[in-house]
Amino acid sequence: MRLRLPSGRQVLITPAFFWESPEKALCVVRTAGAFHPSHVTTQMCLALLEQRLATHGCETLLDVGCGSGILALTGAALGVGRCVGLDIDPRAVRRARANARSNALEARTLWFTGSCAAVRGTFDCVLANLRFEVLMELLEALVRLLAKDGVLILSGFQDIHWYEVMAEFHRLGLMPLHELARDHSFYDVPPSGSFTWMAVAAGRARQHPQAAGKRSSATRHRDLPG
Repeated sequence: MRLRLPSGRQVLITPAFFWESPEKALCVVRTAGAFHPSHVTTQMCLALLEQRLATHGCETLLDVGCGSGILALTGAALGVGRCVGLDIDPRAVRRARANARSNALEARTLWFTGSCAAVRGTFDCVLANLRFEVLMELLEALVRLLAKDGVLILSGFQDIHWYEVMAEFHRLGLMPLHELARDHSFYDVPPSGSFTWMAVAAGRARQHPQAAGKRSSATRHRDLPG
């Protein structure tokens, strides 16, 4: 299957249909042994990442909970100079490393098994597409790894968690810049009662003083199913 970015560029996820040519893809991602990146949260993260790179550029990127490596690999394919991916699952790291090799992106990427505590320095872009509970547990560490003028891109939470996420942003001095929402249908009502997933790009509030004191200055966009 293909994930289409807002610019029209595409990421190919295998196994692919016979008519989906890898030659036209930005990168090709194989998912065996890692979380499949076809979920709407991955698509929204890719959209926010591409938007950020188009407007601000990025020299360094950190993908926390990298899975198959799709976010870091896309960043590298779009020109980010150094992309680091980490995951606590060694199978995922092996798959991400293999994907980097097959896409000729080894020189721009680094992969390792571990947690945020093992990472030193800061990054222009920090991404995490993780379950809500895990995001809340890691948020302070993610902010620690964010460069002064950097952007934090999060997804994996639903609209019912939005105000909790915003409360943590306020506590940690973050300001949402762009939001995305997209519905993901199930065969039955999901346990949370919501079909809507969210993604947000945020920066440090002191870097965006015009937004101070507002609930959210983010640009909102809702992707409807289909």
